[in-house]
Amino acid sequence: MRTAKMLLPLLGMVLCMGSIRLYAQQDDAAKEEQYRADYDRFQKMMAIKDPMKRGEEFVQFLKDRPKSQLETYVLQNYYQILQEDNAQSKWDALALQSDALLKVRPKVGEAYFFWGTALRQQNKLPEAMEALAKCYVLRCPVSDKARQFLEVLYKGTHGGKTTGLDALIEKARSAITG
Repeated sequence: MRTAKMLLPLLGMVLCMGSIRLYAQQDDAAKEEQYRADYDRFQKMMAIKDPMKRGEEFVQFLKDRPKSQLETYVLQNYYQILQEDNAQSKWDALALQSDALLKVRPKVGEAYFFWGTALRQQNKLPEAMEALAKCYVLRCPVSDKARQFLEVLYKGTHGGKTTGLDALIEKARSAITG
């Protein structure tokens, strides 16, 4: 009887550890199933020929699956669409698609860069400078280029001076962080 009392807590621990392992296996199976579903959806999106439609599907995917393992691939392919719009001078499409991405991922610096470029081409200079300042603040691969472009635009609209540029950047920083 005394031996049974001593084994009872040990038996409870073994059962508990077994159930934890089973739960972990079920969790891994669910993650694998979700990855496969995401991958199938990604392949279907990539088959869409129209870049606007494909971009819309990418944005919807990012809304639906914010923690997907495929997020990086979706974003990289979205950047390609933005780059193609930029290279082909499709400013309206570039502005729409950059804005759409920023609505679901407001801290993607590259999207602010493309949005600022499109806004500049549409002669919406204050909005373009604000977008470029946000790109600069987010410290992405094109931040330095955004800063240079921002300075050119700012000087062009402020008589060749940069007085007030730092205030614009701080305003962008506050908008991003706060």
